[in-house]
Amino acid sequence: MRSSRLVALVSLASLAMVLTLACSKPKSFIVLTLRSAELTPITGVTAVVVTVKQGTSLSMTLTYPPKDGQPLTLDQSDTNDLSVSFAGARSGAVDLTVSAKNAAGCTIGFLSLSVPIRQGGVTPVTVDLAPQNDCSAVDGGVDVDGGGGGGDVFPGCNPVTPACMINGDTCQVNCTTHSGQCTPGGKGAPGTICTANSDCAPGSQCFDYSTTGCAVAVCLRFCDDAHGCSARAADAGVAADAGGSDGGGAASAAGTQSVCEGVVSCDGKATAYHTCTFACDPRASAVTAHTSGCPTGLSCLVVGNMDQVDCACPGSSLKGKDGDPCVMGGAQCGPGFVCNMMGGDSTCRAVCRCDATGMTCTAPNSECGDKVCSALTNDTTFGVCL
Repeated sequence: MRSSRLVALVSLASLAMVLTLACSKPKSFIVLTLRSAELTPITGVTAVVVTVKQGTSLSMTLTYPPKDGQPLTLDQSDTNDLSVSFAGARSGAVDLTVSAKNAAGCTIGFLSLSVPIRQGGVTPVTVDLAPQNDCSAVDGGVDVDGGGGGGDVFPGCNPVTPACMINGDTCQVNCTTHSGQCTPGGKGAPGTICTANSDCAPGSQCFDYSTTGCAVAVCLRFCDDAHGCSARAADAGVAADAGGSDGGGAASAAGTQSVCEGVVSCDGKATAYHTCTFACDPRASAVTAHTSGCPTGLSCLVVGNMDQVDCACPGSSLKGKDGDPCVMGGAQCGPGFVCNMMGGDSTCRAVCRCDATGMTCTAPNSECGDKVCSALTNDTTFGVCL
């Protein structure tokens, strides 16, 4: 076992963090043993940065350089310890984030955790750092105001424009470590079927739809706002060329747009991250012709007002066809159909192109057979066949 090259810096931490609320009580210590969470070692560590927070009463950042000035290697066998000290009055749990930095200032290892203080004693903690390649100190990280808010922004790289793209890597939102983590990227365009994040091009990530009832995983593009998606309406067509879609180009023909409305959730809780929706074609005629522009395994659904559509999992409940009752709303109508509830009617009806002016459709009435394409409240591009 190699002796620690960080343990001698206990005095440095103590000087930076003297909490003098009650000097008569003995200090408490948290001793962190640093390791790599993976078999691959974390090499070239020139500093370890620890942030310590406890509610509104404590917020400190401590930096630990190697004792001998030589870069450290963190693996799963050698020991590298550092200590954080607290004055005797401090008790309860503290939130720690531990970042291993390289000479360029990039984060190459990260973990956040909560640790209870043993008042007057020592609390040993093993810190298994997740390897990263995050240079977000250069690119500024995630713009908290740009993605619509509504959830947590994780420390680490920005998945929209990760600095690690220069190495061919991509930035994933890691729900396990609650961080933005640089990982090897691939070549899969948004809409391409994937099995891992390494299949997806930088700026996108592999998302699994199995929890919603579809055994498929798809590369989705990250975004900060609609400007990052509006020019991406042809993504479904790109995916088709890559063999990951059931059609190409139909989405643009339908007049829909890709928007930054796909909320990324971790552990059932929405984060501040978003993905671009698919500019797909929800019409019944496109579903029949397999030209909706969705990746194989997903269907184009009308998911909100104002003609908002997306490729999503229809699930087992979405089976209703023309004329079927939908007393529970749109959750009963299959792809290509929506629940028409106007005039007290709750019936699944086929989606058609309307281009409404007021409540009058102006598009050619060529999709409804012996029915008429009629306008829907809160929608203009699409209507229903009545």
